[in-house]
Amino acid sequence: MNANNLLLNNSILNNLNYSIILFDENLILKFLNPAAQELTGYSDRFLDKVSLDRFFNNSAYIEEKAKNVMRTGEGFIEFEYRFHNKNQNQPSLGMGTDSRNVRYVILEISKINDADGNYLLISLKDITRFKEMDRNINSEERIEDLSRFIAEISHEIRNPLGGIKASAAYLKRKFNEPDLNNFLEIIIKESSRINNLIEELLALSKKHKIKTSAVNINKIINEIIIMEQTQFLANNIEVIKEFDPSLPEIHAAENALIQVFLNFIKNSVDAINYAKKRGGRKGSLKIITKIDYSRNNPKFIEIEFIDNGCGISKNDMKNIFVPFFTTKEKGSGLGLAISRKIIYEHGGSIDISSAKNRGTSISVYLPIEKLKMQSK
Repeated sequence: MNANNLLLNNSILNNLNYSIILFDENLILKFLNPAAQELTGYSDRFLDKVSLDRFFNNSAYIEEKAKNVMRTGEGFIEFEYRFHNKNQNQPSLGMGTDSRNVRYVILEISKINDADGNYLLISLKDITRFKEMDRNINSEERIEDLSRFIAEISHEIRNPLGGIKASAAYLKRKFNEPDLNNFLEIIIKESSRINNLIEELLALSKKHKIKTSAVNINKIINEIIIMEQTQFLANNIEVIKEFDPSLPEIHAAENALIQVFLNFIKNSVDAINYAKKRGGRKGSLKIITKIDYSRNNPKFIEIEFIDNGCGISKNDMKNIFVPFFTTKEKGSGLGLAISRKIIYEHGGSIDISSAKNRGTSISVYLPIEKLKMQSK
């Protein structure tokens, strides 16, 4: 029995969510099912042409384990292997700037004995999304520890702050002296800014129970674009829409998503304007909506915001979700932290990739099915 008879005739393997890959005793690729093709970036045209070491990105570690399994017949399993997908256009899944062609997998190698020869059967189970969710949980716990402390003192801050602002407004009305009014105006303005910061911190500290309704993502983004049209025209920014018209409705908190998407768009406008000041090119913001078919189950909607602004440096990328971290002169450093929290509460994830002086791409992944059950 040859490799084709051994596996290709088994239609069950072609419908598994698991990636199934077969190498012969010379460690040459003989078969991979559709799930494996999607995960690895290899297709049938690579059969009989690609060796195991090349398939696994010249990993001496995997090659050694594979040879040992072939020699001894004892199976091998690796619970958190980083597989490099050869397809550079692979969608990003939120694991950092290098994630566009990296997947975390459970890798298992076993030996198959057949009259036609010996084969290595390798299965890969993609756990990238679970890794991202785990990272979200850990990050969320750190944010909430900080936010609980902030929430406890927020009321103590707001009470005297309100008194300071009201007193300054009263003095401004009573004396109406230009020199004094300038200082009073600063007090009023800065008091308002502190109050807004406290509001953001309180929003970050609350653990919301998401109340969902059926929402149309394309419609939400269209409404935001119309709302921000004046800003786009004033700053000479071209907005390019690539919306999937067949996008299904999902169950989500509409106002919360508007807050997230509006934050991303405003960040893009700021980044584009900063780039222009430094002699950058004409501003461009592309917004793409589509179904993410990179996972068979569950399905996600992907919303991508791509700008050609000033971008984010590698060092800054490590801290973009950290509360109070900002590269803006007047930023609070809470926008992305709050946005990430909202998306996480929806069962989704955010991935950001960026290059300094080239632009930024933000991908939001929202589940199609999960929140439908929660909303009943």
